[in-house]
Amino acid sequence: MARSCLLLLIFFSSLFTSLPLLAHSFPSNTHKLDLTLDGSSDEFNLSYAEFNRRVLATSGYISYQALRRDSVPCSYRGASYYNCRPGANANPYSRGCSAITQCRS
Repeated sequence: MARSCLLLLIFFSSLFTSLPLLAHSFPSNTHKLDLTLDGSSDEFNLSYAEFNRRVLATSGYISYQALRRDSVPCSYRGASYYNCRPGANANPYSRGCSAITQCRS
């Protein structure tokens, strides 16, 4: 048992020490992406796969229930999707009167 653990330890240590060599032996398509607003810090190299993975990890997901053809978001006819109650306004937010909204009071 101890011998097999020792062999596994040696195998994994040799694997981890050779990983940096393997990373440099294969060409990769990388693009520089500046992640700061002013561009003053170092630039990071991200591959397309890594960039896409990060974008998808931050976004939500659409459930299979929402993708069904016969699925209706709101069972009341003419009701808003945001406020699914009968007789509810589609946009209950009321803006104040200002010059930019050009409302007449």
